[in-house]
Amino acid sequence: MMSRLATLGRINIPDVIFYPSAAALAALLIAFALMMQPRNASAVVTERELVFQGAALADLVNGPGTNVRFDPGHSDGPVARASSAASFEMAGNMSAGVAAFVPDEFETRISGRRIRVEFEVRTAGSSGPDTVRIGYFTTGYGDSGWRELPVSPRYSTISFEWDAPVHQGEEFNEAIGIWPDPQGENREILIRRIRVFILPDNS
Repeated sequence: MMSRLATLGRINIPDVIFYPSAAALAALLIAFALMMQPRNASAVVTERELVFQGAALADLVNGPGTNVRFDPGHSDGPVARASSAASFEMAGNMSAGVAAFVPDEFETRISGRRIRVEFEVRTAGSSGPDTVRIGYFTTGYGDSGWRELPVSPRYSTISFEWDAPVHQGEEFNEAIGIWPDPQGENREILIRRIRVFILPDNS
């Protein structure tokens, strides 16, 4: 007699049902992860800039598939140590990775503006990942998408520019995310600084 597991393996879900359902589930998981946020009081917020550095890195949170811990006594200065136990291909569409939540007052300022998202990072050792992925998440009205960028054992600032969508009365619930190890092999990276900068209108 065919086992139940074997029977389950023969079930075929039509693409027109499967793909929209998978996309909806991924959106719900990301939204849920972003709602479980602390209200960050340590980030530096100015008219054009948002910076997470020093003690503010303690407020980073990990989404599904990733891990993060604050290391205030590191020889490089305070850092966040981040890794991933799941590959980006497996979990990257259902998670915001390791996330820094954006204070409400800064979210309103980037509406309709071009911004630059920056991470100052390095691998924790010579056998670390070659790349990480970074992105800006709005949970509902237009994310930046993940951008894959190189990292090395020396600190470098990786970044991308993006035109933030215009807010139209949505609830603000935004985050800056990083996927530490796209292969999901628990290789650590060190995050020393996260910055979002609003570019001049004529840039």
